[in-house]
Amino acid sequence: MNKYQKYLLENMSQNCYLNHCDERIWSEEKLILKQNEDITINDYVLRISNANVERIYTLTGDVQTPFEKNGNSIHIPIDFEHKIDSIKIVFKNNLADDLTLPVEYVEADKEAYYAKQEKKRKDDLLTAADIKCSTGTDLVNIYFQPCCIDYSRTEIFLYHDGQMLAKYKVDEDVFFKSISGLAFGKYEFVLKQYNDKGKVIMETNKIAFLLNRPNYGGKPTVVI
Repeated sequence: MNKYQKYLLENMSQNCYLNHCDERIWSEEKLILKQNEDITINDYVLRISNANVERIYTLTGDVQTPFEKNGNSIHIPIDFEHKIDSIKIVFKNNLADDLTLPVEYVEADKEAYYAKQEKKRKDDLLTAADIKCSTGTDLVNIYFQPCCIDYSRTEIFLYHDGQMLAKYKVDEDVFFKSISGLAFGKYEFVLKQYNDKGKVIMETNKIAFLLNRPNYGGKPTVVI
């Protein structure tokens, strides 16, 4: 790259961007196209606005595709599934020799995207289930709602000191469970909801609750 090309490229890079991408796309002597973390986006367009650029060619193998100005800018569709190898910039009035730049693609982390979507799905189900609990002297009441339209039934697994004490099945049209006869101490429960095929559609982590000894004499409460 000679000094004239470098000067024109630096000026051009200030008005060159890829939609759905907030980062600078020029780096030294190459064009960097970074995919948005949302891998379902597919309407990428490289927009280049510069009075000194006459046209641009994309190069893929032996195929050369021209792109002319549309108003004051050149719009180039970008496909992360079918990549171009490089672009060739033709400067207006031969201000500098044609310049060919390699294109580097930075693809999104697909596993991270799917993990994020799965977390959102589970969080939405937990929000819909709206799980709450309240305690009495020797009991806990657990309240919930169906997490989605596929809901059929609920099961609650009660734990104490890391051991499962009991599993409670809740009828389809009942949205709470009262568990009584509990001693003072710390307990945990896991709530699972199933569809009509017996498949788990929502499962919580362990949710803790305490049954405290009543403090009748003004002394500190003791938790066993």
